[in-house]
Amino acid sequence: MLEREIKLFIPAPHRADLLQYVQQFSQTQSIELAAQYYDTPQRCLAQRYAALRLRREGQQWVQTLKMRGTDELSHLEYNHPRPEPSLDLQVYQNTPAATLFAQLAAPLEMRYETHVQRTLIEIRQNQTLIEIALDNGEIRAKQNTLPIHEVEFELKQGEMAEVFALAEAWLVRFHLLLELRTKSERGDALYEYAIKHPMALSGQDAALALAAQPYRLPSGFKPETMDVPSLYYQGASLFLSQVIRNAAFLAGVDDMQAPPQQQASYLTLMRVGMRRLRSCRQLFKPWLTTAEVGLTQQLRKHYKAFGQWRDKDMLWLELQPKLIAAGLPAAKKLDRPHSKTTSALELAASTPYQKLLLQQLRHFVLQQSLLVPAQQHPAALAILIQRLQQLWQRIQHQSHDFLHLNPSAQHDLRNQIKQLRYNLELFGYSNEHPFYATLAKAQDHLGDLCDAYVAYDWYTQNAMNKAQKQFAQTWLKQKIQKSLRKSQNTLVRLNHQRATLSLEELIPQ
Repeated sequence: MLEREIKLFIPAPHRADLLQYVQQFSQTQSIELAAQYYDTPQRCLAQRYAALRLRREGQQWVQTLKMRGTDELSHLEYNHPRPEPSLDLQVYQNTPAATLFAQLAAPLEMRYETHVQRTLIEIRQNQTLIEIALDNGEIRAKQNTLPIHEVEFELKQGEMAEVFALAEAWLVRFHLLLELRTKSERGDALYEYAIKHPMALSGQDAALALAAQPYRLPSGFKPETMDVPSLYYQGASLFLSQVIRNAAFLAGVDDMQAPPQQQASYLTLMRVGMRRLRSCRQLFKPWLTTAEVGLTQQLRKHYKAFGQWRDKDMLWLELQPKLIAAGLPAAKKLDRPHSKTTSALELAASTPYQKLLLQQLRHFVLQQSLLVPAQQHPAALAILIQRLQQLWQRIQHQSHDFLHLNPSAQHDLRNQIKQLRYNLELFGYSNEHPFYATLAKAQDHLGDLCDAYVAYDWYTQNAMNKAQKQFAQTWLKQKIQKSLRKSQNTLVRLNHQRATLSLEELIPQ
């Protein structure tokens, strides 16, 4: 059967209120769940986005296999009651899962467990039946434990749109955070950490260990089909996942409080995901619904707000240490850049932003992003390639006059290069392709250049004294000149690599 559910993390300040609210419902059911999850030492199931568990539900054992569905919220689920806590893989014969188990590289072993106190209620909205599961407990992997505090909204019957509406109402009321990681995903990561690090971790320490690196897109993305709807939904959903997952880390999912450098990495990769999504929508603009355009405009406002904090991180965590190492005078007297706005963490956890992310996800899951008549036009794919070609021509034109462009125009050129690079990812391009790799290098060099401009302006206005200002300006002028040369050389190489972008070149062979 197909399972579709929305998962929201419950921050500590709101757990008591949410539990009290749930207990007011006339028909609630409380049940203890204890589950064992199995995989091979090579993670054969996890690598195929599958999870196999044995779970005690009250007095009954149930064997469950979950396989990836069509989107982030969907799973194919196979449930089989068991008389005892032992696996029976024979039940998957003559099912789509048979091939999965036939290809296992080693015997299955129990890797981690979950222990959960679940409170269940059912709500009917219009003709839709929704099961709400309030889960509190922990994941256990060897010596490590990770807390569970989440609420799930599962469609039992009816329309998924009603599930989104109910989840959004609870998100707003209890200030919840959108969480895409399943229990099995977190458990797998916790087990992998445990076998590499013997020290026991729990609570916030375990959460920080699992989020040691920001979420990056999986490598080797290949479009399944080459038509406008498939290209858009596959790519945009992937980019939104990068936004949501890093937003959860930045907002403090699992009660973690990441240090500044780690928060900066979440912020950077979250904004990269936002830029990827915006670039995707720019390419598909002729086919977007009015509502999708509206979501894009809202996302852009948040992108700019987060950008102010990204610039502060760049100044304080990246360039400032280099300036100090070079001999910046009166460095100890220089205060960290301030802002009248709230912190990046608070922005990420804010209800308006989390609500917007849920609305973005709703559009993709319900496939409400594209105009139906336009996407079915026979020339749609050719129009798409033509738009890419026009973007590349604009980049070529500006590249020829690069050294004569002012800083604002150089920044615009970088944005266009980012847009083209991220658009090419929709067609399966990666660093293995020379043209894509050079685009990435040009983006990096131009990024260093733009950061140097920002830093130059900041020290000009905020230096503690004349000596500090002169030192910073001299050092940054040298950095600007170096970045200009690198950018120019890369742009020349880029133009030599590719004259045009054609349909034949973009369609994966």
